[in-house]
Amino acid sequence: MSDRANAETAAERWLLVVLKGAMVFFGLSLALLILATVIMRYGMSNPFLAIEEAAALLGIWLYFMSGAYVTGTRAHICGGALDLIVTRERHRRYVRFMGSAVCLFVASVAFYYAWQYGWFTMEKGRKSTYLQWPRMLWVAGMVAGFALIVFFLMMQTIRDFRSCRGTGKEAV
Repeated sequence: MSDRANAETAAERWLLVVLKGAMVFFGLSLALLILATVIMRYGMSNPFLAIEEAAALLGIWLYFMSGAYVTGTRAHICGGALDLIVTRERHRRYVRFMGSAVCLFVASVAFYYAWQYGWFTMEKGRKSTYLQWPRMLWVAGMVAGFALIVFFLMMQTIRDFRSCRGTGKEAV
């Protein structure tokens, strides 16, 4: 599916380009850090645990940015069995809207708890074990990811609602 198949607004298209770049950056950086870890641990018999801590940081950011990208392109896994049961296109639009609304609700709850945890972490001023970086860097990946997921789901839910009412473009 094309990145722009479901991205209707300029903000969504721009965010998808930024997310794609972030995924490439975090993925390549993570691969290089893992390579460095393997070389240091098995080649030099000298593990440097700070690299593993940084790898976890990059992995968290990669995971949540990828989740936002998949949500923005609407390429996430969906059950297709309902399409076999619901044959009328109008009813399928309603089902799609309800699915989007439920996902938006769940993602909003997850964002709320991520935000609360981020605030707690920031107030405590915790630092990572080896690098002594603020733990908020790790939590920020989760908060940013859920915020972007909520944004994309909100836009999709609005489009799906309009599709049900017949006031917008047909749902893809």
